[in-house]
Amino acid sequence: MKDVAVVGYCRTGIARAFRGALNQTHGIPLAAHVLKEVVARAGVESGEVEDIVLGCGLPQGATGHNIGRTAALEAGFDVPGVTVNRYCGSGLTAASMIASRIAMGEIACGIAGGVESISLVQMGIAVDGFFYAPLQARMPAVWWTMNETADFVAKKYGISREALDQYVVGSQQRVEAARAAGKFAEEITPFKAVMKVTDKATGQSREQDVTLAHDEGPRADTTIEGLAKLKPVFDGGTTTAGNASQLSDGAGAAVLMDADLAAKRGLPILGLFRGMQLASVAPEEMSIAITPAIRKLMKHHRLNNGDVDLWELHEAYAVTTLYNQAQLETPWETTNVNGGAIALGHPYGMSGIRYLGSTLMELGRRGKNKAVVGVCTAGGMATAAYLERV
Repeated sequence: MKDVAVVGYCRTGIARAFRGALNQTHGIPLAAHVLKEVVARAGVESGEVEDIVLGCGLPQGATGHNIGRTAALEAGFDVPGVTVNRYCGSGLTAASMIASRIAMGEIACGIAGGVESISLVQMGIAVDGFFYAPLQARMPAVWWTMNETADFVAKKYGISREALDQYVVGSQQRVEAARAAGKFAEEITPFKAVMKVTDKATGQSREQDVTLAHDEGPRADTTIEGLAKLKPVFDGGTTTAGNASQLSDGAGAAVLMDADLAAKRGLPILGLFRGMQLASVAPEEMSIAITPAIRKLMKHHRLNNGDVDLWELHEAYAVTTLYNQAQLETPWETTNVNGGAIALGHPYGMSGIRYLGSTLMELGRRGKNKAVVGVCTAGGMATAAYLERV
């Protein structure tokens, strides 16, 4: 089996859904942009790329018609492409698919990416046939919203609203510190777009040329007092707009390559993709699936907690991170060190790619070696990946 190196990574800034810079941007040019940029960063030619796998949580409409292939064509790549949907785990699944083909010797180089246009797709999602009555009658939580699953987990495991909000303040502060240090700027490739701007007073809309070169979601002035004023999504619940990940648009990509070939050519190896493991739980407990996925991953790779230098536990909700951190007993000083999706936003298909690239970059900054990433996924699943710098 061949080692698999990540030799390039980039992403767009993460835009607020519906109100942000990408609210009129079709998924194809959005994904094509990061495909072109990532091969340039990696120092490879597009003709060397043998396969592209794009993760997408809502692969229809503006992100449909196998955007893995259409985005490749828009980017000028004559490369096969496929789109994969494991909702929030789509990006890591895309990376695992490319890595597996390289490890087996089937290809030498491929791109794993992720894209989401919640602005153009989520509100117009095709609902005809979306529910399957017999399964829904037996397991209604399969079709619960993620807000419902977050409330369920918080209540079942006794995680208070105060604890959730307190976590958010710390996460926002970590995001601001990382932004001020220029960490996110290293990842982002600016993207020119035409944005729809609506005047709140008059209701009139106009189009505006913009360049997205930063993340729109972070709120550095977040306070516990301000969060406490937000109403829960559901009466009696603990989930609010402040302690849930933000609906967002964006795209990211990573070039993966046979590590021996990358080293021979002197390419910029960010680290190695060592593998991915999966776990599933009851759909209503979606947030807790990260723990069994990571435990399975660590057993497979014979890792102990003390071996891991960085942990990235998906901030689908504050309850997600709090539950899994407590179960896995990961040190806070090495867990989500640059904040997470509550502040930055969560374009479903893209987030796993962001975790992959940004975590490897942070290992490099710290001169550390091993990282574990866990991402929970709609339907009661989770993906977990082991990354290493050597």
